[in-house]
Amino acid sequence: MTHKGGWVKGAFRVHSVPMCRQRIDPREWRAHGGTDLGPAAEWSDRACGMAALRMILAACRQPAPSLTELVTMGVARGAYSERGWLHADLADLATSLGVPAQAEAVPAGDLPGRLDQAPLIASVTCEFPADGRRGGHLVVLRGYEIGHDDPLILFRDPSGWGQDHDRVRLSRLAESYSGRCITFKPAVPPATEEHPS
Repeated sequence: MTHKGGWVKGAFRVHSVPMCRQRIDPREWRAHGGTDLGPAAEWSDRACGMAALRMILAACRQPAPSLTELVTMGVARGAYSERGWLHADLADLATSLGVPAQAEAVPAGDLPGRLDQAPLIASVTCEFPADGRRGGHLVVLRGYEIGHDDPLILFRDPSGWGQDHDRVRLSRLAESYSGRCITFKPAVPPATEEHPS
């Protein structure tokens, strides 16, 4: 059978990870003190790391603060820099919220094996281009296609583009992957599914 977009469906190891967009609701932004940081629209473009963390918290069945609360917590901890969210500080924030995490270098070829343990946050370039750019955007990798040399990797991307895209070949992901990610202690074992959503 063929999936929307032309992918052939196979068996996948997959973690259940709910989607969270990085677009911040202006009312939520005002209600939780975000206006002290600047406009909600501006921070929506920078909120990928906190949206990814929110997805991980929900996947690990931990209370997930609102996106605005996570952004303000992260900024207060010094986790945001001119270059974006600092992985070690995001890992520390995740740990403080009940999900033990670590920022580390993981080769692209090792990502499927790591996904046997838990979903992870990977640093990629938005839309996975093959033009030499690496990193700058954070997505949640949540599963992989079993038994393939170049498996489909299932992901949750909090950007607008990510609302319509949820899988990419490992070889294409590797083209824009920085080699850095945030890994998490096993929480809920992945399932094997024929038709992951």
